[in-house]
Amino acid sequence: MNFSLNQIDLNLLVVFDALMRDRHVTRAGESIGLSQPATSNALARLRYLTKDELFIRAKSGLQPTPVAIALAQQIQPALQQIQIALSSAESFEPMTSDRVFAIGMTDYVEFVMLPPLLEKLEQIAPHAKIQIRTGDRQQLFDLLDNGKVDLICGVFPEQIPWHQEQLLFQEQFVCVCRQNHSLIKDSLSLEEYLATSHLLISIKEDMVGRVDTLLAKQTLSRNITISIPHFLVAPSILARSDLIATLAKRVANSFAQDLHLKVFPCPITIDGFSVFMRWHQSTRNHTTHKWLRNILAATAISI
Repeated sequence: MNFSLNQIDLNLLVVFDALMRDRHVTRAGESIGLSQPATSNALARLRYLTKDELFIRAKSGLQPTPVAIALAQQIQPALQQIQIALSSAESFEPMTSDRVFAIGMTDYVEFVMLPPLLEKLEQIAPHAKIQIRTGDRQQLFDLLDNGKVDLICGVFPEQIPWHQEQLLFQEQFVCVCRQNHSLIKDSLSLEEYLATSHLLISIKEDMVGRVDTLLAKQTLSRNITISIPHFLVAPSILARSDLIATLAKRVANSFAQDLHLKVFPCPITIDGFSVFMRWHQSTRNHTTHKWLRNILAATAISI
């Protein structure tokens, strides 16, 4: 497909991007201010230009063809770069700006980072607004790559060439149980750890965690009574049962006093994890993005 730019209505690229994002003609049109007939007409013109169907109807919505997927890999970054180039000319004054910053975070990072972040913003950017988007690791990557968020924060072991990142903080694991636990008193031995029942937090929604893999290497095992996908309810469950859980230290310490929980070092060696913020390389020199990254980095130092 060889075209001269003066032969193409570049607005069609905006329609194409919306269709890739929403996979629905009506919703895509609404997101860019077009009616359903106008969006359908634009899709017909795109099909004529590319000599390809581009999108095929399916039960789950419009499914892109291989040609559409290949085009999106070029068009989406180009549109994002144009948007950044246009917005970079805008002045940014933190004390008066009412800009909405979109940040992708896991629920753990929300819990740890948002309270001190909002406290800081009240002082230096009182009119700024924060929109939090959440999801698993791949969903956060998609939000970032599609320009739905300014940056993302979480645990990201995978390296992606067009992402840049900065370490925010490191975390370690501890063991938590209620103060009047029937078995565990003033210390926690490996024998006691294995003898009691466990609560597991698993985003995969299964009954096996990192600890179980480590124990299996030593021909040991533990009894998992309940597995939950989110950590916030865990401290309340621990406070009302004889379960024990292996939790991130910052979470455990936050709940320990109010819920009468005891916190112990883990009786097995388990590596902690590092929390990073990531941004698309196309925003690396954008003044407002750099300001946001600096604020998050400063917030991380304080937690």
